[in-house]
Amino acid sequence: MNLEYEITESKRITSRLRNRLAGLHLRDSGVWKGAIAALWLLTCAAVAAAAMGMPTGLGKPFDVTAGIALNTMGMAVASWLIAALLAICGCRVPRLTVGSLLYTGVLLYVVLFFSELGWKASLLYSAACALAAAGAGLLAGAMARLDRRGLRRALGLAAVLAFVAALLWSGLPQRFMPGGAGVDDAAQRTAEGDQREEPPLFSDPSEPGSFAYREFTYASGKDKHREEFGRQADLVSASVDASAYINNWAWLRKQFWGFDEAGLPLNGRVWMPEGEGPFPIVLMVHGNHLMENFSDDGYGYLGRLLASKGIAAVSIDENFLNYSVWSGIPDEDMKPRAWLMMKHIEQLQAYALQETSPFYGRIDFRRIALLGHSRGGQAAAMAADASRWFTGDAGLPPSDSYAIQAVIALAPTDTEVDGKRPELRDISYLTLQGAKDADLVNFYGDRQYGRVSFPSHDSAFKASLYIEDANHSQFNTSWGRSDNALPAGLFIRPQALLPAEDQRMIAEVYVAAFAETVLLDEAAYEPLFRDYRTAGGYLPDTRYYNQYENGDFRLLADFSGADREVPSPGATAQATDLSDWRHVNALNRQGEAKSDRGVLLEWQDEGSYTIKLDDASVRLADADEESILMFSLANMSRDLEEQIENEEEPEEIEALESAMETPLAIEIELRDDSGNFARLPLDEFMEAEPQVETRFTWLPGIEEIVAKGKFKDAEEPVYQTYELPLEEFRAANPGFDPSRWASLTFYFREGPGKVMLDSLGWIAGG
Repeated sequence: MNLEYEITESKRITSRLRNRLAGLHLRDSGVWKGAIAALWLLTCAAVAAAAMGMPTGLGKPFDVTAGIALNTMGMAVASWLIAALLAICGCRVPRLTVGSLLYTGVLLYVVLFFSELGWKASLLYSAACALAAAGAGLLAGAMARLDRRGLRRALGLAAVLAFVAALLWSGLPQRFMPGGAGVDDAAQRTAEGDQREEPPLFSDPSEPGSFAYREFTYASGKDKHREEFGRQADLVSASVDASAYINNWAWLRKQFWGFDEAGLPLNGRVWMPEGEGPFPIVLMVHGNHLMENFSDDGYGYLGRLLASKGIAAVSIDENFLNYSVWSGIPDEDMKPRAWLMMKHIEQLQAYALQETSPFYGRIDFRRIALLGHSRGGQAAAMAADASRWFTGDAGLPPSDSYAIQAVIALAPTDTEVDGKRPELRDISYLTLQGAKDADLVNFYGDRQYGRVSFPSHDSAFKASLYIEDANHSQFNTSWGRSDNALPAGLFIRPQALLPAEDQRMIAEVYVAAFAETVLLDEAAYEPLFRDYRTAGGYLPDTRYYNQYENGDFRLLADFSGADREVPSPGATAQATDLSDWRHVNALNRQGEAKSDRGVLLEWQDEGSYTIKLDDASVRLADADEESILMFSLANMSRDLEEQIENEEEPEEIEALESAMETPLAIEIELRDDSGNFARLPLDEFMEAEPQVETRFTWLPGIEEIVAKGKFKDAEEPVYQTYELPLEEFRAANPGFDPSRWASLTFYFREGPGKVMLDSLGWIAGG
């Protein structure tokens, strides 16, 4: 009896479920079909964007098509399962539509979350976008079913809604608009800025030279993806075993490349000048990009320019060390990157001994420069300071068989490797960084710059250039305009970027001038590194900040100690009417120390800061009116924004806002030990421009949450080097004796204001 009852009850339940499931889609007719179609289109767009940001190496058409196909199947299955659950529960709703809506919301949330948007913003935007798409689909479905009069009403309503949306959109703060504000503002800043009007002191370094050159490749000959490194390679190179530095080569990585860490290829693109030689050489290496999107061909514009000037160039392939969505990235990849650069030097040395090789007798291995971009910039510095990491590696070329004269770092990283960072000695150094770099938002080249020194006081020098409207990727022609892979690149979009060709022109000007100066002893370009304004019309219109120091620089104060009254041994300091003055570390956008201390000076109305030079007769014995006072100063007036938030008086707020946007009024006074002095305004030499403010996202309210707060602070203080010839002070007061110079005072006018001062010293003129 019980068994019969259970069978009957089971049949009844089964019949009820079958009946409910039979009408699963009946409520999804009519306008609801439009909602489902709109949600499907939205998910396809999201998946396509994600697929383009996680390439398989089979090509974008395959990646996008496969992503859309998988999404379509996933949406169908998920929507049916959700609809089935709703039907079983007896919910009288359009079940497939609800299932599609939930699937869309979850998919969008996952895409946004892994775009580093943060869980709150991801939840908000995924829900809003899914509901908006469903609403648009419903509207389209309704319009399709209306008669002519109803259709006109619907179209009118849609037009009104579109107008309101456009009005709201245009009313958003300009800084959030993609590509909006900033283009005209940048031009206006330059037009009003501190640009020298006199003609340049030298010819345009970005113009090609007189050398013809030849392009070719060397490679293992086994590359699975590029013929120029495969069967079409002009020279066959060796494979090298990097297993001492890599121990986690992923299986998928081996399948993609066809080799593992024990057989890394030495692949290079070469631009070789025609002629007898021997020529100096620049080895260039890319940074970390998506492994499947090859990076090594992105510096051809630099290779061709250098070769035309009689400098051989090689772009090194290290794509197999880069990140992949599918196989990650090798642990501790920085040492292999630097190690491979030295293995390339060894390979080139071997070629140079082969009479049939195009390298035979044509390379001067005593004149080598290393150029790196991003992680490549750190790898170049590490290779130049190889004894810090590779002393025990007998497989590298002997250190006395070559000489690295220079390092060029384009937006470099600066991470610790084995608890150490590179420190260059008597090696010339150049670094370039964009203020709108959305990958490496901090100026890490500034830290590398601070660790370059010249103990031998030779002809080496160091220089840096901070470029307001430049980003990370545009230094490489293969990386595109965005610094972030899709879909994150949809949201992280700094405004008013320089055009790619302009940014690369800046690289051409500085890299070519630097290489010619260091490798070819071309002295004409030295003024460029000391003052960017000497380039005249060669540089695109934007703001620049440059630092410079050479082996002749005599340091007077570095502010490294804890006692603010002792800026350096042999000097004392005092302040008058300053609201704050202390020795502190310069900070990056995240508030982290750059490991470079300076003196912070802040004033409300006006104030002064004086450094007295004890034993000045010893420290300045060689100084004369041809000598040049040098110091680095960062205008930090934008930090006054914190005071604005706490200020209630409109006049005070207006004064603070004005101070944030205008150059500082500073006067410099030099006094000798007899009391003779001369005082000159700083803007006679160069204006103290406000620090650069950068907004990295166009959606309002997400700066502080996207990428775990990476873009929270809109500014990073960056130093500008100022040069004040002592002859100018002598002209202002002939009684002032530079050789008996005893003190220096900064007078700050028209407050409020805030600066950071570092590296105060002098060099001989002439």
